[in-house]
Amino acid sequence: MPGGIGPVDAKCARALCLTQRVVNLPAAADELQILYNLGMHRVHYFPGRNAIYFVESRHVAVQETLLAALGETAHDVTITQLYLDRLGLFKVGKRANVTPEQAATVLVALRIMGVRVTRS
Repeated sequence: MPGGIGPVDAKCARALCLTQRVVNLPAAADELQILYNLGMHRVHYFPGRNAIYFVESRHVAVQETLLAALGETAHDVTITQLYLDRLGLFKVGKRANVTPEQAATVLVALRIMGVRVTRS
């Protein structure tokens, strides 16, 4: 595919989701450090910012799970697309601003779906 690597096939996605990489981010980690350590099977919760960081993919529906888990309170959540560059050309992940109660619900739902959760 010109200009990009193209979509990740299902076999490759399964292999990526099986990798076990330890991520210990300090509480002072900036968003770029957090996003660098994400994957389609890993989210990061930052309680000090009331934020869940994730990468959306067609193989692991993190955003869909997040919104479904919150039900009627999902309309209170702000999901922001984050970019690697200042021009907004390179998408790297998303940030969902949630309350601590919402975060608890969402993180349990994501763990049930097989998504790994790290936190600062």
